Amino acid sequence: MKIGILTLPIRHNYGGILQNWALQQVLLAMGHQPEMIFLCYEKRPGRRFLARRCLSVVKCLIKKYLLRRGGVYIHSPLTPQYTPVAPQYVDSAFVGEIHKTKRFFADVDLGLFVENRGYDAFVVGSDQVWREDYSPSISRYFLDFLAMNDPRPRIAYAASFGKSREFISEAMLPVCRDLLHRFDAVSVREYEGLEILERDFGYSKGVKVLDPTLLLPAEKYRTKIKDEDRGFNPHIAAYILDTSEQIQQCLSRLGSQLHLPVKTFSAESHGGKMLTISQWLAEFDQAEFVVTDSFHGCVFSIIFQKPFVCLGNRWRGMGRFHSLLEPLGLSDRLISAEDFSLPDTNINWKDVNERLEQMRISSRQFLAEALGC
Repeated sequence: MKIGILTLPIRHNYGGILQNWALQQVLLAMGHQPEMIFLCYEKRPGRRFLARRCLSVVKCLIKKYLLRRGGVYIHSPLTPQYTPVAPQYVDSAFVGEIHKTKRFFADVDLGLFVENRGYDAFVVGSDQVWREDYSPSISRYFLDFLAMNDPRPRIAYAASFGKSREFISEAMLPVCRDLLHRFDAVSVREYEGLEILERDFGYSKGVKVLDPTLLLPAEKYRTKIKDEDRGFNPHIAAYILDTSEQIQQCLSRLGSQLHLPVKTFSAESHGGKMLTISQWLAEFDQAEFVVTDSFHGCVFSIIFQKPFVCLGNRWRGMGRFHSLLEPLGLSDRLISAEDFSLPDTNINWKDVNERLEQMRISSRQFLAEALGC
């Protein structure tokens, strides 16, 4: 089957990129042809704004090639999120492995496009696709561009609302509620997602499944780590999205307790450029211990079986962490920076892996049954 996938745009977000890739890898292994429908939210740039972008590119070209200045990055002026000072995504080879359409602006006639594309089914997810803060064109993520009588399967896989309240505006919620009831199968990533489906959508057939990244084994990701990115000295890997003085104090204390140096990294490491996927994965695979406030930071600590702690990040949503850690018997890994204490560094990975494997089986089964194969 040719499957159109609607997920968040490819941006400077490792978890978003890897969940996109992982879901496609699973579908490819099942014999399907997945393709991301590359929807972006930015408005089409006007002539004046586009002219300013072009002038900025010219300046960057002069600095880079005539003045031989380092740290100057060249972007196409047509890139929707273009800015000459933004971190540059440098792993185009990995992103190239994600099957995708050209970029579409939110106001494009997607209905006409999908008619000519020949999709047999549609999958929405994963990640926080049903959080309007992150998906301004929210009705698109409920497949509003399909006719009511379109017979092709509509599936939500590991979709997330991101928070328990105010995830969709009052104006759009009735629209999205009606559209969701046209889906053939709906799965979410968090327990609170099941509650939201029943409470706000009147939908009781939801299923909780794994984030796509967890459907693949560590060996699959290790094939993406290049030799030159291996061999770090023993260290604590700190993948922190929202740093603070309090978190820095926690990292300092942890380094002293474990007698290891702390290596902090984020989406803007390496002089303003993103780490490659290889470098990012290697940070987790080579670490002796991981500290993170990121959902996917926890995911890859689990995949690579690294002792870790997760600093609760309430702004980004706590339900994601509870739904990930509790079923795996890892609830003690979730701590707060305000009340930081080092839990046992020994994790019963045999028990974790047994639980994870059962969840992988049921999650894959949901996909297979939803797609009728």
